[in-house]
Amino acid sequence: MNTLKKWCYLSLVIAMPLIMPVTTVNAEQNQLEQTQYSEGQLAQMLAPIALYPDSLLTHILIASTYPLEVVQAHRWQQSKQHLSTQKQIDKAQNKDWDPSVVALIAFPNVLQKLSEDLDWTQSLGDAFLQDEAQVLASIQMLRQEADNANSLEQMENMQVTRVSNQIIIEPVKKEIVYVPYYDPRTVYGYWRWYRYPPIYWAVYPGYVRPSYGHFYWRAGVHISFNYYFSAFHWHKRHVVVVHHHNSHKYRHRGRIVTSHGAKRWAHKPQHRRGVAYSSGALRHKYKSHHPIRVSNKAISPITRDKVQHKREQQLRSKLHANTRLKQKSYKQSHNTQFNQHNKMSRVNKTHKVQQHKTPYKAAKTHRQEHRATHTQKHKSTHKQTHRPRPVPRSHNQAKMSKD
Repeated sequence: MNTLKKWCYLSLVIAMPLIMPVTTVNAEQNQLEQTQYSEGQLAQMLAPIALYPDSLLTHILIASTYPLEVVQAHRWQQSKQHLSTQKQIDKAQNKDWDPSVVALIAFPNVLQKLSEDLDWTQSLGDAFLQDEAQVLASIQMLRQEADNANSLEQMENMQVTRVSNQIIIEPVKKEIVYVPYYDPRTVYGYWRWYRYPPIYWAVYPGYVRPSYGHFYWRAGVHISFNYYFSAFHWHKRHVVVVHHHNSHKYRHRGRIVTSHGAKRWAHKPQHRRGVAYSSGALRHKYKSHHPIRVSNKAISPITRDKVQHKREQQLRSKLHANTRLKQKSYKQSHNTQFNQHNKMSRVNKTHKVQQHKTPYKAAKTHRQEHRATHTQKHKSTHKQTHRPRPVPRSHNQAKMSKD
């Protein structure tokens, strides 16, 4: 009996390494299935931007995969509000941000939304990285819904074309890009994903709606820099890019999809700046800034967790350092203002005391002079009118005076 127990125990020890990898694979597959976005979730997420022009929409999707650079770009733009948009774009070319993030400098309202609503931005970027084709299919589905509701006919500043059942939205003039605002709750007609209502944003500042239609408009953005370097390949359901040269001049390449040197867009983890991915599949896919070759050794889960933890610590330390730097600068400016206020208060107080002290000194001197004059007059009058009182003498002194 004891021998049978020993053989059972040994068989379990031998079989455990074979069972554990299968369990790990199943857990990873379950995690991957759980992180996939449904059709309703994608429609809810893409509703406020699905009717943007294709060129701007490609920049938004790419930039959403680099949320930290989006926040940095928005804060940098806030500090450069004294400059014109063109000068901001010229200075932003020297930054080491992704070109799509730099392109959004020309659209402050869009960049502000991406920076302020970080949860939405990260969800959009993760969905785009997980399944690029599914995101593009959802965009076309929403455009078809808007077309069925006759909403696309009201886009007077856009050119809407239909090629092989694909709806393409482009500016009427390539050098002037208009950003529409619309209410996603009405522009798509009947919303069939009732469990996932569309995301609604408030009207952008400065936008005006015509007397008819669903769209609000503002003056277009004049493109005078290298803006057109990405496009949708709708037939193959992916984004195509060409080599981006840092140029300050407007350059329209025509059809980017069929242009020379065009290739499929690839995510660059170094522009992620250490921000963690939401799903295990993405963390596994982009576990390093440099792609790992097949010949490289497999990284153990413990080592991978340590690297990920270290990156998160570095990101937190960067954010903490930026916060401390802001607090320090604010404290220094506050102390400077407080010292200046105290200095001005002391100067004003001294000035007031001198103003009050001078009349007091004059009054005191006048009283002293008046008292001295009065005393002198009193003494002179007393000398003239007052006779000295005779001193009483003793009896011997009176007798001697008679003798």
